[in-house]
Amino acid sequence: MAAANPWDPASAPNGAGLVLGHFIASGMVNQEMLNMSKKTVSCFVNFTRLQQITNIQAEIYQR
Repeated sequence: MAAANPWDPASAPNGAGLVLGHFIASGMVNQEMLNMSKKTVSCFVNFTRLQQITNIQAEIYQR
């Protein structure tokens, strides 16, 4: 028996999906809260930017 694909919206809901659905229906969680949880924290953005700069510098020095 194959496991349900968690990325396929047509697959059977799992426990986390059922709990989240209950929280949304009760008003405990709303779309704004869910969107906030997806935002990148600025320190990670700066870390990513620093990593990109370091990679570019390494590429330049290698030439």
